[in-house]
Amino acid sequence: MNKKFVNVSLVFFFILGVTLVNGQQITVNFNNDLTEKDESWFKNNPESFPHWLTQVELQNLDKIGKDFQGNSPPPSPVRMPAEFETMQGVLIRYPFGISYDIIAEMSEDVEVVTIVESTSEQNYVYTQYQSHGVNVDNCDFLIAPSDSYWTRDYGPWFVFNGDNEQGIVDHIYNRPRPNDDAIPIAFGNWQGIPVYIFPLEHAGGNYMTDGQGIAVSTDLVWTENSGYSHDQIDQLMKNYCGIDNYMVVPDALGEYIKHIDCWAKFLSPDTIMIIKPSTSHSHYQDFEEAAEFFENQTSCYGVPYNVVRIYTHMSEPYINSLILNKKVLMPITGSQWDDEAISSYETALPGYEVLGFTGSWQSTDALHCRAKGIVDRYMLYIEHTPLYGTQTSNDGYIINATIYPYSGENVVNSSTGVYWKTETSTWDFIEMEGLGNNQFSATIPAQETGTIVYYYIQAEDYSGRSEFHPYIGADMAYSFDTYMDNNPPEAPTITGPVKGTAGTTYDYAFNAVDPEEHDVKYHITWDDGYVDVTDFGASGTDVIASHAWNREGTFIITAYAEDSKGLTGPESTLTITMPKNKIINRNFFLIVNNFLQKFYEIYLKF
Repeated sequence: MNKKFVNVSLVFFFILGVTLVNGQQITVNFNNDLTEKDESWFKNNPESFPHWLTQVELQNLDKIGKDFQGNSPPPSPVRMPAEFETMQGVLIRYPFGISYDIIAEMSEDVEVVTIVESTSEQNYVYTQYQSHGVNVDNCDFLIAPSDSYWTRDYGPWFVFNGDNEQGIVDHIYNRPRPNDDAIPIAFGNWQGIPVYIFPLEHAGGNYMTDGQGIAVSTDLVWTENSGYSHDQIDQLMKNYCGIDNYMVVPDALGEYIKHIDCWAKFLSPDTIMIIKPSTSHSHYQDFEEAAEFFENQTSCYGVPYNVVRIYTHMSEPYINSLILNKKVLMPITGSQWDDEAISSYETALPGYEVLGFTGSWQSTDALHCRAKGIVDRYMLYIEHTPLYGTQTSNDGYIINATIYPYSGENVVNSSTGVYWKTETSTWDFIEMEGLGNNQFSATIPAQETGTIVYYYIQAEDYSGRSEFHPYIGADMAYSFDTYMDNNPPEAPTITGPVKGTAGTTYDYAFNAVDPEEHDVKYHITWDDGYVDVTDFGASGTDVIASHAWNREGTFIITAYAEDSKGLTGPESTLTITMPKNKIINRNFFLIVNNFLQKFYEIYLKF
């Protein structure tokens, strides 16, 4: 195995001695003025620079970006995916900063790309992978020189440009380490991905994004780019990374590294995890203020961030985890707080598998610093702003989404839609309608006031990719409660006979329209001392009620409708007449008849 020497020309080291690594003698170079911390590091890690700037590097800061040659930004609009989006691989470097156990776990699901210096080193690593249970079918190698294993800090930043094609944004690495700084270009050339040279000095550990145009860094980015105004930095972030809201915050940790990934992490577009140390921690109040700051910021969904906390006592590195698709790889130390930290992730990310790994972790340097996700080049991306709070509608709840199949394949319409349910029902699926220009829509049926509705989106394309929104699907389904506007039913029409005979039963039809099409029932007063209430019937349909008046006279039927929500409408009336019978007096009839008979006999007979 060919071993790699620390770059003498870069740091002007003097040779002080040798050490043994894996049974082989390795030359280690040190400068006489290296601090004890630097010297200790290089004795134990002769083939990698430390996370911090060494004493010699501090004297050579002018070499950072010295040969920088920028180019134009990607075609707009630009989108930079978040860590929690779909990854096809992970980028690490040999010699490693992580264990074979971690690499084996990664290789179960994604491609592990290892930076090696030469073919012979690749062959050595390959055999090591085989002997340590790594799935070598999911392994590939980038042959390129490197200075350290902090791939998070110097690795490629992946974007999708306005042509829906993947690109790499290559910032100036904030260390005088030219081999590390060249890795994004080497990766882009290897994979045939265009590289956009970004004229800001930066580090990946001091950057996190929600995937929808919001990003966060500590004010180290201002310090390291003092030649630019804050507005100019914001504009560069917009042009190259698609960032519309660049939140630059004070470093709550107050350590040398000043990286945001040492104390905060996006878990989803509207959720941020922030460490919560012991109250005796010297920066305890700084973290409380940071949490309060984010609680008062508006997420890309238009609602305040959900800020969750993870207890780290004095210096546990739990926040420096790697989200790799549906897994969280979390650094643990064997301390009494490990289980609580794992539980914190499980609570904040239901449905994810949270796995703890030991290592040579520091509070400012752990697993996240030493691995870099490789975004799925042909991912299926769903953009959607969830429905939250109380949704008021009588016509249903419209779920809109923009779906980008970066593979170029069409979306499978029959498998693209909304799963929804209430607290008392099971999941139901509604196919989304394609509206053109990657727009899709579906409507969840209107529900009664106070109903809690849960939903998530699923999309599939003909490349075989299937994705959810939220990213884990049903376990993190969105929810909202409902309110349905209710207007009273109209005055009913009353139809039926208006004249009749006392004692005879007649049918009357009552019909009222409810604006929300709720069922209605009718309250009827018959004006003879009787009152009826009908059963519920459908809005706008006849409900029949029968009645008989047992005496003569004129009666007024009065009725109003009540909907199924208890809201009553105006009254209607109908006048009914039951006339008196015309009975002729029999004696009077006989008298008249006798008179006419006599008149005939006396005057007309003769």
